Amino acid sequence: MAPLSAPAQTGGLQVDITVNSSVKADSNFSLTPGKSKGSTGIFDNRLTFGLSSITSAYTLNVGLSTDLRFAHIPGRSVNGLEDPTARVNFIADSADSRLTINGRYRNVNRDFLNPFQVEREEQQFGTLVGNGGTLRDQALGLKYESGLNDPLGFILDGSHDKKAYSGVVNPLIFDNTTDSARGTVTMRVSPVTQFRTSAGIKHYTADDLPQTNRRTTDYAVGVVQEINPTLLLDAQIGYSSVKTDTIFGTATRSGLTNAVSLTQTVANGTVFGTLATTRNQNGARTNLTFGRDLQLPNGSLRAAFGLTRGSVGSSAFIGSVAYTHQIASDDITLSFDRAASTNVLNQDVLDTRFAINYGHAINNISRLDVTFDWGQTQGTGRSGAQTIALTDLTATYSRDLTSDWTMTGGMTLRQRTQTGLASAKSTAVFLTLGRNFSFRP
Repeated sequence: MAPLSAPAQTGGLQVDITVNSSVKADSNFSLTPGKSKGSTGIFDNRLTFGLSSITSAYTLNVGLSTDLRFAHIPGRSVNGLEDPTARVNFIADSADSRLTINGRYRNVNRDFLNPFQVEREEQQFGTLVGNGGTLRDQALGLKYESGLNDPLGFILDGSHDKKAYSGVVNPLIFDNTTDSARGTVTMRVSPVTQFRTSAGIKHYTADDLPQTNRRTTDYAVGVVQEINPTLLLDAQIGYSSVKTDTIFGTATRSGLTNAVSLTQTVANGTVFGTLATTRNQNGARTNLTFGRDLQLPNGSLRAAFGLTRGSVGSSAFIGSVAYTHQIASDDITLSFDRAASTNVLNQDVLDTRFAINYGHAINNISRLDVTFDWGQTQGTGRSGAQTIALTDLTATYSRDLTSDWTMTGGMTLRQRTQTGLASAKSTAVFLTLGRNFSFRP
């Protein structure tokens, strides 16, 4: 999928326009468990408009896109304009302050969302829950930083995130809104010591069965201390209170929180360790991790592994790996993430994601890429959450037809498994023809 806007180029205003037309045939597009209901044909025509600018005072990126789609899915057809999307990122810098504004709007048919792609775009864990329907996603973020180079600094950070669904019957999917605000004061008392204090509030409401209304408040004080030129300590202690109101009553979880990390700089990277306790509506969760950040001759490696333990249940393994390697005509990227979280049904779950991409430049105008994605969500302790796993293997061949036109073709194999259901499998082939236009007004 083409990016919503190309990276901004230094030197003023730039306009980027991308046009992609693609045809796709899928044996089980909806990943129906067991036997497929029939094949699906999709003809997409995607138009993307990007506006970007960088000056000495600000950075601006605006992205707009939509899709003219003609699709036949067993039992129904989808025709017309789909997936209108708008994003904006604005950063204004001055000598001692910075203002950052982010906004996003998207109205999309969930049948056409790739959960792994969503994760990469939003830089957070996505959901493996399917069942179609439509998502209208609206988000706005505002951050102001002052005193960036002064002994005393201030940070104000707020966000609004609203998700509205229609045509969805899965109990894990319902309208919800999250509003949050945080204020932080930093005090640099010496070249090697900095104190900070912060206070935050988060308000979450959901149109679920119990009509959840949750308010979280937290306070913390911390210190960043350079113990010596190569050893850095970052420690924090705080208090968090989570009050949840539903039609069944009110529940409050509160208590101390803390985080301590040590980072040792070595010749080719860093070694680090972290012990942290957080709280949410299910109580306290403690994570202990140790890691290594390594600079390699032809790439980099960052890995961290440890244990997590919640208020109920036993300890579980967590970790993350990010690896890149590049030589003359080949490149490899690998990522692994396994973390504990609490889902919208207040169930503690483990999210595991693994992805690997291999790319080979055949010559100056053609390229081969193979991508493997695997994800799983599973309950921890006695949460009762279902285990859902999704696998996606895609091979593509790309070729520059001219300096502007690119052709990409390939095949995708998918599989989905879920507790109590037969596995679902699909095979898809696709061909895309695209062109990029870039100019400066």
